[in-house]
Amino acid sequence: MIFYKNLKKHKKTEEKNITFSVFGEGVISNEDDLISKPNECKAFYNFSPLDGALKTGLGFKDLEVPSSESDLETVHPFNFSQKNITEIRTIDFFRYLDIDDDRYYYHLIIMDQLDQLWTLLLIDLVDGEPLTKSSYYFTDLISTCPYRIDDYDCLLYFTKTGMIFASAYQTEKFAEVPALLSCVVHYGKAFGITNKNRNELIYQSNLDIREWTGEAGSVIEFLDSMGAFTKLVVFNDYIYLFRENGITKISAYSSKDEFSFTHLYLSSSKIYEKSVCVCGEVIFFATRDGLFSFNGTSVSKICEEYDHFFKNLDNTNCSSCCLDGKYYLATKCDFEDDESVGCESSTFVNNVLFEVDIETKKVDVLRGVDIKKIISIDTPYFSKVVACFNGSNINKLGELVHNGKIFTATNAKSWSSFVTDLGYKGKNKKIKEIILNTKYPCSVEIISDIESKTYSFDGSEKEQRTLASVNGRNFQFVFKTDEQNSHISKPMIVFDVIS
Repeated sequence: MIFYKNLKKHKKTEEKNITFSVFGEGVISNEDDLISKPNECKAFYNFSPLDGALKTGLGFKDLEVPSSESDLETVHPFNFSQKNITEIRTIDFFRYLDIDDDRYYYHLIIMDQLDQLWTLLLIDLVDGEPLTKSSYYFTDLISTCPYRIDDYDCLLYFTKTGMIFASAYQTEKFAEVPALLSCVVHYGKAFGITNKNRNELIYQSNLDIREWTGEAGSVIEFLDSMGAFTKLVVFNDYIYLFRENGITKISAYSSKDEFSFTHLYLSSSKIYEKSVCVCGEVIFFATRDGLFSFNGTSVSKICEEYDHFFKNLDNTNCSSCCLDGKYYLATKCDFEDDESVGCESSTFVNNVLFEVDIETKKVDVLRGVDIKKIISIDTPYFSKVVACFNGSNINKLGELVHNGKIFTATNAKSWSSFVTDLGYKGKNKKIKEIILNTKYPCSVEIISDIESKTYSFDGSEKEQRTLASVNGRNFQFVFKTDEQNSHISKPMIVFDVIS
């Protein structure tokens, strides 16, 4: 009997694993897929990944306020339907000093679908009922500016047909006052940018803007390539003039009509004036190229890993504010995927809220919400980030919370890796097990260059293991849930390398 040698080669397999220990870092880079590390984040939204686990993300609920300074825990929402308010077009925080009582009061001022103002008490003694503020109707509102005249706090509403002066004691229209895009007071002078000529800065020593006319004031004009004037900011004892494509520092002196000017920054793309926000010792702003920080002298690029979300988008209608060490930017982004999250299922103006930690620059991302305007309210009793909305939520005021939903609608949540060869370029691999901890139901989608499969997990306090079978050379891992709450941690992917 003759025995023949078996010449068939058997493929060797070697078991490996990869852990996703960098959940807490958010998006790592904007590099190409195969350059990045296997477990780095390419994009995430509606999770909060800031401490190593994918936790319940940002959301909005109805704004609630207390009815008493002595009981701040008992709160209630506002009832807009009883006043037939079907749309909230803008919101402003109004703090004023009552001279007789020698104390501050705190209000929100909203504008309804008829362009009429209403007052909302932040210590609300009337059980959520909006109080009427003005019988004036605001045709073509251009801007709103907090101001102080003769020791009285007020809000100035600039329109194409004049200025509305609104204080706690009176509301009056001044038809001759020019429409200002932005105004500040510095060293005994008032400065403003007019809507009529956005290449001129007007100023005068008369601080009572109610007495300004179209011809009043002196003019500063720059004829250069930095673009039209858009916003004035008083910061570090200087006036900073933000322009479409740059920043100019204005040094004003109290005794003379003398100024010095320093052009500090020239931008390669438009600066969105509604993104400009003073945040402690810096000013944050956005352009088509991403997010920036300005310290009064120089500009630094920040959060560069998110740049590609802003590319080729017009974010003129963004909105921003700052509170408790965080910069908030409501804007429009392209996540470069085929998903429609929240407001993206129909037409929208904005679809994302960024929360940026001023110190660490770590970012939290709320996707699928169309915010019209976002503001911060800061009182001795409480602090909140508050927004009004476009789309289906135009009749709501929301406060920012970590609840994983937009009012009653749960946010779809996703964290996706880069496409990776798992560190074994050109070799066939087989994903064979997924290990993780999740307190709430979730799924893991594995996408390879050959096939795609999704594996579901129930909520549990214990570690869970699921057998998998996905073949390929390159893989992407997507952690997802449609649940309101989430808490995913310690995920591990076990795979074989076939050679």
